[in-house]
Amino acid sequence: MPRLAAILTLLPCAVFAQNQYADIECVSVDTTSTSKVFIRWQTTPVSADQSYTIYKWDAKWNDIAVVNEASSENRLYTDVKAHPFERSERYAISTSIPGQQDSPLSAFHQTIFLKAGDYDKCRKSLTLNWSAYIGADVSDYSVFGCVSGAKYELLGAAEDTIFATEELKEGTDYNFLVVANLQNGQKSLSNIISYTTFSSRLPDKSLISFDTVLNRQGAVELHCHIDTAADLLGYSVIRFLDDIQNDSLITDLSQPTFVFNADEANAGYTMAARGFCYEPLYSAEDVHPLVVEADIEEGAVRLKWNYSLLNTEQYTLFCAVDGGAETEVATVTEPSIELNFNDLADERAQNFCFRIEAKVDNRLSVSNTVCVERQPDVFLPNAFTPNGDGVNDTFGPVVINAQVSDFEFIIFDRFGGRVFATTNQQERWDGTCGGSYVSAGGYVYYLKIKLHNGQTIERKGAVNVIYP
Repeated sequence: MPRLAAILTLLPCAVFAQNQYADIECVSVDTTSTSKVFIRWQTTPVSADQSYTIYKWDAKWNDIAVVNEASSENRLYTDVKAHPFERSERYAISTSIPGQQDSPLSAFHQTIFLKAGDYDKCRKSLTLNWSAYIGADVSDYSVFGCVSGAKYELLGAAEDTIFATEELKEGTDYNFLVVANLQNGQKSLSNIISYTTFSSRLPDKSLISFDTVLNRQGAVELHCHIDTAADLLGYSVIRFLDDIQNDSLITDLSQPTFVFNADEANAGYTMAARGFCYEPLYSAEDVHPLVVEADIEEGAVRLKWNYSLLNTEQYTLFCAVDGGAETEVATVTEPSIELNFNDLADERAQNFCFRIEAKVDNRLSVSNTVCVERQPDVFLPNAFTPNGDGVNDTFGPVVINAQVSDFEFIIFDRFGGRVFATTNQQERWDGTCGGSYVSAGGYVYYLKIKLHNGQTIERKGAVNVIYP
């Protein structure tokens, strides 16, 4: 592991115990090794034979080394069998002078053990936690970090044993180190930890789409395609209507498709991939449910509809007549068409139901179904000439654009007497009553027709019998 610059170098210890006994000034982790701890102490030698015994706590105090040199006031021992990257290590020291009783153990000093805490994906921040330095007063802690292989930089200072890093890069290997700045002038280094920040896989924009948009007579069914391999909080289906947006978050990303049931056919919809902090990453193209409208004009129907998927879509028109099977009747590229009823069915047909499908590549939008009734026409002349010349010799209704299920047609004279009656639509009055031609003049008719759709038509009027 890289060594820190001069700021992290262990400094000479200042004398703070004015007696012949040794006191530990600081313990510090060797950042170049995972198994070494430096123990530095101070003493005022009073004997050339003075020696020091170093103790380490491992459930109890065990001596790990005897240092016999007495020539230096500042002493350093390296524990090569330590485990500072696994736990805090605790040390004490005693002094031995020949002919005297060994001194009591000094106050113990304990290394700093650093570990990683929680990583905040939103803030890209890692919380560092460490054990407090024990054995000397701490001014504060300096926190250093670096991208692996680079130079350490000071990230900040902390008075307690927790620190939150800021704005780390995704998917990057970091090293972190804590240095305790002791009031006795020493610095104690913690173990170094390595941490690789979370790396999110962004969604493939080409996979995010509305594959099918179904207008279910006002309610909307959206079939959505998503990228399940992306690292996301979820996908939001967003409805926008009159500049007001409402979104619903979908967090089940186990399947590449899901169905979303919406409630507004006149709204627009889009879908956005949401990062872990709810930020929008990619959005699907806006779609609008396909809404078809119909207006009846003389002998024809005009259909118009909106763009649904894109303004380059192709539209296929389907029609069902009088409850029959649906058939394809036209394919257009513009969002409107005018159709003659007689081109769709014979003159007896009345009910026409239309539906539109829009397609772009493999995407489909299906409209609502709109139905219209072609109104029947009943024509009765106000006179006829039953003289046998083959022109205008009979009288009866002409019914068009209707399918008749029941038919009743009656002719009365001016006194209310019945001169003709039939329930056969094909039978017409020839101007006779009881086998003889009626006299010229005015007569009254009554017509009642019931159509196959249940509609009833009644007509009353007068007709003149003329003999030219």
